[in-house]
Amino acid sequence: MGKTPLYLQIVHLIREKIAKGEWPVGSKLPTQREMAKQFNVNRSTVITAIEILKSEGLLEGKTGSGIYIVNNQWSLLTASAPPDWKELSKWALYPSSDNTVQLINEMENQKDIIQLSKGELGIDLFPHSEIAKTAEKVSGQLHEFGYGDGLGDIHLRKEISKNLLKHGIHASPSSILIVSGALQALKLLSVGILKRGSTVFIESPSYLYSIYLFRAAGMKLKPIPVDKNGFDVEELSKQNIKNNLSALYVNPTFQNPTTTIMSLQKRKLLIEKCQYFQLPIIEDDVYRDLWIDEPAPSPLKTFDQQGQVLYIGSFSKTIAAGLRIGWLVGPESVIKRLSDLRMQIDYGSSYASQMLVKELLSSGLYEKHIERTRNRLKQKRDFLLHLLNQHLVDHATWSKPSGGFFIWVTFNNNIDTRKLFKKCLNSGVLINPGFIYNDNHRTIRLSFAYPSFEEMEKGMLTIKELLTNHV
Repeated sequence: MGKTPLYLQIVHLIREKIAKGEWPVGSKLPTQREMAKQFNVNRSTVITAIEILKSEGLLEGKTGSGIYIVNNQWSLLTASAPPDWKELSKWALYPSSDNTVQLINEMENQKDIIQLSKGELGIDLFPHSEIAKTAEKVSGQLHEFGYGDGLGDIHLRKEISKNLLKHGIHASPSSILIVSGALQALKLLSVGILKRGSTVFIESPSYLYSIYLFRAAGMKLKPIPVDKNGFDVEELSKQNIKNNLSALYVNPTFQNPTTTIMSLQKRKLLIEKCQYFQLPIIEDDVYRDLWIDEPAPSPLKTFDQQGQVLYIGSFSKTIAAGLRIGWLVGPESVIKRLSDLRMQIDYGSSYASQMLVKELLSSGLYEKHIERTRNRLKQKRDFLLHLLNQHLVDHATWSKPSGGFFIWVTFNNNIDTRKLFKKCLNSGVLINPGFIYNDNHRTIRLSFAYPSFEEMEKGMLTIKELLTNHV
């Protein structure tokens, strides 16, 4: 194989992928640039391989669209065709993400790109020693790996119940459901509680616009603006709120992507309004423990006397995204319904991950890790603010976040953020443009949690150079 010309090696590999159904008929090939990078060759080598496969009748080019697989060896021999997966996927419950979102998801796993977009703790913030100590201790406690009852491990739920008391939330273990991150909680609610065709009032901008979660479940999204003071409660009051056909999704603490905080007064007013309209509230509070300057106002759930607020938290942001452990607090009837649905879907979250988190909480290691994380996040936030003041003060404005992972940047001039996103990516820097969050202004979201100090500086210099000379 080593002596075979590179272009023939690529021909063989593509034939193999087509033959095995990894690249089925009707699917589009990666771009020539992507394939050249994948195979570590020049684009001319890839072009030669593609031309050979075209001559064999396996590939076909469509002007302005790309190269598509039109046959495989089996269909050429038998005149039969495999299922048209591309057509079938159009009718799938969950449509594909926006192309930009797909590209961001793909590029966030590339080690050679500066990640100014990533919404998770960086390597310098990962609790290496705490995880190692806890994993060693937990390994001797793993006596069984049964499916459980869908609710999640009772010992973990008890620890979460204790932890929630620190924030003023009284939730017994029976009213807590362990989920595989906040997104699964939202998915369970969208298919297990909310009626199809319901209207979900949602912040704008909001990270939920970058996924099709509610829309895929047949919900209508109604945007409510977020300004520097957070969610516009008065605007919500003007809406057509239908009993049993409406719900509110809100992220009041270090809102993603704007990082705004809803004031205590606004929180109380929102609860009053929602009680009046009998509007269920889904409170996403995954960034609560990540305050930097001072703790955020109490969760909406602390003012809930009627079981109106479904409260979501997660350890994906505070410990590690890969653990996939979060929780949902709600009335026991709702939790029971969703635990039954959970058993139908996946039988519950990883038992090993649950035990790991339980031990981190009960041992006090979680609190020590969070305290250290806040100090580090402050250093990183202040450094990115310094870089913004040094390099972008003539181009944009921003506010100082008091917690979370991000800084929300608004450009002064009519900057094409789609063009800026592409230019940055081509220069090895990944940013999140505001349009993926349903923001029509000239905005980008920058992360200080994941990149190193050196990467932040390189990234900001790149953005400055692009704004000055190219965009």
